[in-house]
Amino acid sequence: MAPPRPHRPVPRLALAGAALVAIRPALWFARTLADVPRTIVLAAALPALLYVLAVRWIDRGEREPLPALAAAVVAGAVVAAWLSHAANARLLEWAATVASGAEARRLAAAFGAPLVEELAKALALLLVVALVRDRFAGALDGIVYGALVGIGFAFTENVVYLTFAVLQGGPAGLLRGVYVRALLGGGNHAAFTATTGAALGWALRRSPPGGPWLVPALGLAFAMLQHVIWNAVAASAIQGVLCGSELAGGPCRPVPTDTSLFVVVPALTLIFVAPGLVALGAIAFLAARSEKSA
Repeated sequence: MAPPRPHRPVPRLALAGAALVAIRPALWFARTLADVPRTIVLAAALPALLYVLAVRWIDRGEREPLPALAAAVVAGAVVAAWLSHAANARLLEWAATVASGAEARRLAAAFGAPLVEELAKALALLLVVALVRDRFAGALDGIVYGALVGIGFAFTENVVYLTFAVLQGGPAGLLRGVYVRALLGGGNHAAFTATTGAALGWALRRSPPGGPWLVPALGLAFAMLQHVIWNAVAASAIQGVLCGSELAGGPCRPVPTDTSLFVVVPALTLIFVAPGLVALGAIAFLAARSEKSA
C-alpha cells in the first residue's frame, strides 16, 4: 500500500500568478452575480453542493486538501465560465455570418459551445494542476479535480439559465429549472471534465509513449464528443419532451406533464450520461487498485 502523500504548501509565486490570472474573470463573475436575486444564486448553489459532496465521497480513500478542492470549484465557476462566455460570444458572431439567426444559434449551441466550454474547463483544470502539482498524481485525482471544475462551471451557467427560467415562468419555472438543469443535468459538466482530468492524471503519473500530452488530448476530445452529443441530441430531445407540442413547430404546453418531467426526462438524462459515468467509474476503480498495490 502506498504511503500517504505529504501535503506541501503551494508556493507563493504560484499563488500570485493564479491571482493575477483570475483578476479579470473574478471581476466578470462578481458583475454577473451582482444583480441576480439571492434566491436564484442559492437555487444554483445547493445542487452544486450536493455534487461536490458526491465527489468528496469518491475521494474518501485519500482525501485531497479542502483548499485545493475549493480552488478547483472556483476555477470552474470563475475562470472557465469567463473564458467560455467570451469565446461563445465570438463564436455566435461568426456563426451569424454563415447562417441565419436561428440556425446560427442552433449550430453554435450544438457544436461550437461544447468545444469552447470543454477547452475552457481544461485550461482551468491546468491552472489548478499548476497550484497543486504534488497532489495531482493519477487518474483518480484527475477525476476528482476535473469533476469539481465542471461543477463550478455548471453553477455559474445555471445562475444564468435559472434567471431566464424565472423571467419566463416565475417561481414554478424556477423550480422546474432547478430540477431539470441543476439536479438532473447538474452532473453533466462534471462528467465531461472528469474525462479530461482522468486522462491528464494518468499521463502525469505514467509518462506514456507519444509524449505527455497525447493521452490528455484524447481525453479532451472524448469530453468534447460527449458534450456535443448531449447538446445536439439529448438537450434537443429533452426540450421537445418538456414542450410537448402536439404539432411539429406548434406551441408548447403551458406546463410540462408529470410523465415528461418525472419519467421521460430522467430516462433521457440517464441514457446519455450513463456511458461516460460507467467509463469514469471503471477508470476510478482501476486507478484505486493500482495505487493500493503500488
